[in-house]
Amino acid sequence: MRSLERRCIAGSKSGRRRAALAALMAGWIVASGALAGPPPPPPGHDGPPPPIYAPEPPPPVLIVRRDPPPLPRAMRVIYAPFYVTGLALRYGVYYALIAPFEVFGRALSYGVEGGVDREGQTR
Repeated sequence: MRSLERRCIAGSKSGRRRAALAALMAGWIVASGALAGPPPPPPGHDGPPPPIYAPEPPPPVLIVRRDPPPLPRAMRVIYAPFYVTGLALRYGVYYALIAPFEVFGRALSYGVEGGVDREGQTR
């Protein structure tokens, strides 16, 4: 048992030295890797591409759209049946049955003028 104690005591000094030496070596390896910087680029790599400069856009052009002129009276008379047919096909029952009663009801409520006073007249 005494020989085992001697080995432990004697080994503790050399063990401490070995642990200190291992720690110093590990620190040196880590420090040298950190100080080395990034790895070199692969062969054939010339660096980042040059910046691309785009020309300034031209000033905006204002386009003024004008309403088309109204149709002449003869064209409106010719076009009216087709317009009414399109409305009837699109809105069907509403325009055929409901809308006339709504218009009639509003005419009774507000009068023929639609509730708008003419200039110079009072109600």
